[in-house]
Amino acid sequence: MRQLERVQVRPATLRDLPYLVEAWGELASYHERFDPGFALSRGWRQSYAAYVASLLDREDACVVVAWVRGEFAGMAVGRTMLAPSFFRYRRRGYIQDVYTREPYRRQGIARRMVERLEVWLRAQGVRRVELTVAPQNPVALAFWEGMGYRPYLQVFSKTL
Repeated sequence: MRQLERVQVRPATLRDLPYLVEAWGELASYHERFDPGFALSRGWRQSYAAYVASLLDREDACVVVAWVRGEFAGMAVGRTMLAPSFFRYRRRGYIQDVYTREPYRRQGIARRMVERLEVWLRAQGVRRVELTVAPQNPVALAFWEGMGYRPYLQVFSKTL
């Protein structure tokens, strides 16, 4: 049996909260290597736990988790947004976070989580999905391009 067949991707629940917090911390720490703007605050665990818990019951958010044989493998967060009325396609999707833990990478798990978010976004009436990727992360860039996403804006930042 292939690994992907043993993957369970499902909506997150409060029972998943400790795993979501740790996974997001790993993701943020990884990105801190690219930019210090991702440095975690002192009380980040409690803050992120409260934040992601608040998303679980919202109609404009979808948090999914991946489990493999009883072990937490990854997480993904999607949101919907409403653009101003002068845009034709107002309802937009935003994929906020996708993270697969180290032992489960390159097995199609992230793809399954993103596909689950895309199904949810389509059901919400979304026609356009956006996300941000660190340009210093070639693995992520290749993943998103392989999923059919294309660059259309470049985000700049400046530390004052």
